[in-house]
Amino acid sequence: MEPEKSILKEFISGGWVVSFIGAVAMCARLLHANKNLSCIEQFKKIITAAIAATIAWFVLEQTDVSSLTKAITYGIIGVISPEVITGIVRIGEKFARNPDKFIKK
Repeated sequence: MEPEKSILKEFISGGWVVSFIGAVAMCARLLHANKNLSCIEQFKKIITAAIAATIAWFVLEQTDVSSLTKAITYGIIGVISPEVITGIVRIGEKFARNPDKFIKK
């Protein structure tokens, strides 16, 4: 694994595009949706998608996967990021309520 400074330089030099891909994917989803969301709700979803895609970039950057597969993954993560984050939060809440259920002794 490269040092943190190197991966941050790599993100600044071109990885930021992934954030843009995630945000644009969410914009496409919002344009296609039949729901009437406020501007603030739409903005929150777009920012969430950009952050989720950026996290995925940091995870996948060091893997040996084709660039096309990575780009598709970033776009999909951008589109489904609200559901993924909601699911992770629900799992965390269930774990906090009853950790013994998740941890076998």
